[in-house]
Amino acid sequence: MQTRLKKHRWHAKILKTNDPIIISLGWRRFQTLPVYSILDRNETRMRFLKYTPEHMHCIANFYGPLTMPNIGFCAFQKAGKGQASFRICATGVVIEMARNFDIVKKLKLTGVPYEIHRNTAFIKGMFSSSLEAA
Repeated sequence: MQTRLKKHRWHAKILKTNDPIIISLGWRRFQTLPVYSILDRNETRMRFLKYTPEHMHCIANFYGPLTMPNIGFCAFQKAGKGQASFRICATGVVIEMARNFDIVKKLKLTGVPYEIHRNTAFIKGMFSSSLEAA
């Protein structure tokens, strides 16, 4: 399930990827582990996010029951009766239902400069095998 989610402004903490949340969607309530992402500038791929953005929407992908698109939901971190703080942590809308979505992570490569030319540099020790470099 792919949804557009926004952290509620009164919720004090930020939401982290793969932290369990309870989603109330229609008459259903279920616990799930969302993966947060954001569309690139060209809208060609979805970039993985560790945390939800502060005052922006992001995309949350998680497993859930079949529902129609454009249905709103709200999310809770804990569903206890004795909770003193504000309970709703996020709100959102279902965008689409699909079996899988492609989310890409940023890749950080490190190495030592070997040769430096004007606008190019050869980096030594960036890859550990030829398969990794390809």
